[in-house]
Amino acid sequence: MQEVFVVSDIHGHHQELVEALEKASFDENDKDHHLLCLGDLFDRGKENKEVYLFFRRLEKKDKATVLLGNHETFLIEFFEGKDERVLFNIAHNGFQATLESFSGLLFRGRRSLEVMRERIRDRFPELEDWLKNLPLFIEKDDYVFLHGGVDGSDPDWRDTPAGEIVWNYQSRLPGIDNKTIICGHERIPHIHMTKKFSGVSFEDERTFAPIEEEGVVHIDAAVEISKRINVYRVELKDPL
Repeated sequence: MQEVFVVSDIHGHHQELVEALEKASFDENDKDHHLLCLGDLFDRGKENKEVYLFFRRLEKKDKATVLLGNHETFLIEFFEGKDERVLFNIAHNGFQATLESFSGLLFRGRRSLEVMRERIRDRFPELEDWLKNLPLFIEKDDYVFLHGGVDGSDPDWRDTPAGEIVWNYQSRLPGIDNKTIICGHERIPHIHMTKKFSGVSFEDERTFAPIEEEGVVHIDAAVEISKRINVYRVELKDPL
């Protein structure tokens, strides 16, 4: 059996990631351990480069897998020169921290974007292709791992467009028969407030703990608020 340590929505918080994995007893030298991230490595936090290098190092040892999240698409848009989208994500989604972390430069307005693109391509030549080849979901045993959500009532859910999988909220969609979806993207406190669960308090650690419901597990601990990352452990007969 392979023991999979599932995380999501790291958002540039490398130190919190390392601490969470140590607490969960993840051992990269254990042949049966594997780390799976459901996307959103970047933005908001300051350690975006460090998060990327951490996962790339483990990937090259076949000890980690990363799925595409909506925040990875922000970097893809940046590389594609979609500067209006880039400026929007800088203003609203913490993307400036990612650009500055990878480039080592300060963002000084739109005119600095091309210089930052050239610098990031020079410093991290594998990054663009790596982003464009991240899988959207993984289906193993009785589990489906993904970032956002799919409509499980659709027999063709596997053909869901990438833009929907990374942006959907699984809490608002039907699950998949005989499968458990493990997802990130939607912050757990938001799910509590939407469903009016009792005891919603940012001072209570239970507010950020994984929500396990029939057919779905939500693990996004809103790290920028909670300063914690959930590690959800799953055993697989069919290894990643």
